[in-house]
Amino acid sequence: MAESGYTEIQLLGQNVNSYQDPSDNKSFAELLMAIGEIAGIRRVRFTTSHPRDFGRDIVEAIDSVPTLCDHVHLPVQSGSSRVLASMSREYTREQYLERIALIKAAKNRQISITTDVIVGFPGETEEDFAYLLDWLEEARIDRAGAFKYEAVAGAPANDLGLPPVPDEVKESRWKRFMERQQAISARLLKQKIGQRIQVIVDEPGGGTSGGAAKGRGKADAPGVDGAVHISSRRPLRAGDIVSVKVEGANAYDLRGTAT
Repeated sequence: MAESGYTEIQLLGQNVNSYQDPSDNKSFAELLMAIGEIAGIRRVRFTTSHPRDFGRDIVEAIDSVPTLCDHVHLPVQSGSSRVLASMSREYTREQYLERIALIKAAKNRQISITTDVIVGFPGETEEDFAYLLDWLEEARIDRAGAFKYEAVAGAPANDLGLPPVPDEVKESRWKRFMERQQAISARLLKQKIGQRIQVIVDEPGGGTSGGAAKGRGKADAPGVDGAVHISSRRPLRAGDIVSVKVEGANAYDLRGTAT
């Protein structure tokens, strides 16, 4: 792929960080570093669905290899250990917070953390949801997405015998979660104003076109997270990587000028 001109690689998988090469016992952290050392590859990121196997070695790899994106996505799903047990998630609220502390303790880089949650899982009480809002304030996640639980045919949750959460309650909890997270995200993104970040251009612009280009910093996963809107005197093409001075921010996006 590198020889064909690809510069950004994203590894996807159900528990992708549980990877282990059976031929030489290479760990997932070693795999990340090996990909990051391939000539022509300028960004390596991964998306996983489970924090269970996320360890210190992955943080140390991100912290030491510049091509590895300073971004980790670990879905928490709920801020209540009781609800997590109902979901068979195999970790607790406290264990998840330990993973966050591990990431935030990186010595050389500030690693962005994103997550997603489910509101209205069967049996979720108002107290459980309050735990989630408290968890947000403690975790200070950079960005988070929320989904309203929907019963799916054949899902194990259907057989738990737990009371369903009414649709109007799910809607209310979703709105309250998003409002709380938007405020946190806005505060964290505002701290980037004045910084210079490396941005890969997804949508061209700048130059005589008069329109802003659109791209992503290393903390922004394609098609999921926010964007960086770039003003530039010179035309910017898709695939260009430019240094951008951040001049503005909101709850989702950054705005700046290519330098």
